[in-house]
Amino acid sequence: LAFDTGTITLTAGKDSTITFTNDDAGTQHNIAIFPSSTDLSSPLFRGDLVTGPGKVTYSIPALKAGTYFFHCDVHPTMTGQVVVK
Repeated sequence: LAFDTGTITLTAGKDSTITFTNDDAGTQHNIAIFPSSTDLSSPLFRGDLVTGPGKVTYSIPALKAGTYFFHCDVHPTMTGQVVVK
């Protein structure tokens, strides 16, 4: 269980979209974005769960420039970073 990318790049100060494809049949995944890997109490974004195979376009609210942490809520070892420039 892993994301096919470890880094998502978004534009600072603008609403963005992430197209998320789950190819794992019968398995739920999502993306949740947090300020950091140690601050998981206040998600900046939490996408709906997608049961595979399935695809969704998440609408991400504008974020300030910086580096953030993301994971799958169902499989929290699936992780990566969001770089906002």
